[in-house]
Amino acid sequence: MKMVGDMMSQFFSKIGTACALVSLFAFSAASHAQTLSIGTNPQGSVAYASGAAIADVVGDALDLSFTVVPQGGPTAIIPAMSAGEFDFAFANIVAAVTAKDGKGPYKGRKYDSIRVAAVVYPLEMGVFVRKDAKIDTFQALKGKRVASAFKSQANVAAFMTASLAAAGLSYDDVTPVPVQNGVQSVNELVDGGLDATTFSVSAGIIQQADAVVGIRVLSLPNDEAAQAALDNYTPGAMIATAPAGSYPGILEPTNIIRVPFVVLTDSRVDDETVYKVVKAIAENGQKLAASAGEFKALDPKLMGQSALPVPYHPGAIKYYTEQGTWN
Repeated sequence: MKMVGDMMSQFFSKIGTACALVSLFAFSAASHAQTLSIGTNPQGSVAYASGAAIADVVGDALDLSFTVVPQGGPTAIIPAMSAGEFDFAFANIVAAVTAKDGKGPYKGRKYDSIRVAAVVYPLEMGVFVRKDAKIDTFQALKGKRVASAFKSQANVAAFMTASLAAAGLSYDDVTPVPVQNGVQSVNELVDGGLDATTFSVSAGIIQQADAVVGIRVLSLPNDEAAQAALDNYTPGAMIATAPAGSYPGILEPTNIIRVPFVVLTDSRVDDETVYKVVKAIAENGQKLAASAGEFKALDPKLMGQSALPVPYHPGAIKYYTEQGTWN
């Protein structure tokens, strides 16, 4: 009987060990199988290049699959993120504010579960014309063909409307030409179908346009009335002066729109995931900058800004608090 008991004891011991190993392997596989995703603007945009950089660099740092999902723009990205289609999103703070409050293109649909994970760098928007068009001022745009609607990228439409208003103009003073998104509008400018459009001054498509036809960025007024126009149409944006030669088309010191570009997430995403992603962004600035030049402006001390009009995710706040950088 003792021999049988010993055999049974050894049998169940082996079974227990095997189960433990199976559980360990299953846990390891499940951990390694975790995937993350980030929604961005279309290919050719600054947001896409930056989102792709985050997916690559953060994915490598955390040893997990991190994919970039290009969308039409924030009006598609934020609702999709809120619906759980991906975990993070790349957008400017203006889009985030209007989505949270259910205003502008999000009218009647409040996405109040969105949260900020990190401020990564300033987005800088300019109004572009062809250099050979001899349009040197906003006033010279009267009657000209100006990109409008931006059907799949309504946040860009807001920047165009705000730029015109800051210069004392509106779409009533120009000839509106509906476009699908910012990338298409730049292509239309190059092809001669538009006289003016707006987009990020550091976007790859802008560099291409300047190389093909030569472009100019028009300078905005920089006074209280101009800032009031921005506050009305693009809350969170401000007017800033870009030095001559800092970007394609900036031929002299030029007043453009500057707004924080942020990594967004949703309140449903767990604290640990957001904490790890934010930490990986903060600790891999050089790798991010090597992948997308805009990240040269990334400052880990400025990633957590409590004054932003959209709340931060608790996982992000935990990291910034530990680092003493929660401003």
